[in-house]
Amino acid sequence: MAMSTNESVATSKPKINAYVSEEINKAIEVEMAKERRSKSQMVELLLEEALKARGYEFSQAAQQDDQVDESR
Repeated sequence: MAMSTNESVATSKPKINAYVSEEINKAIEVEMAKERRSKSQMVELLLEEALKARGYEFSQAAQQDDQVDESR
């Protein structure tokens, strides 16, 4: 996965590009439609849930940044 910063969007979050199977892409699209989220928001949520399941903890500041970006 490549990471870069995209200065042309209204967020300061880093950008991640990834190749996924059609099956994973369809599953993400189903979930994003259910929750009325953008694909980017859905992928971030799924990654966060997976990382928490592996023992990672995220700060309150990071979660507040997510809420600000989602409101844009």
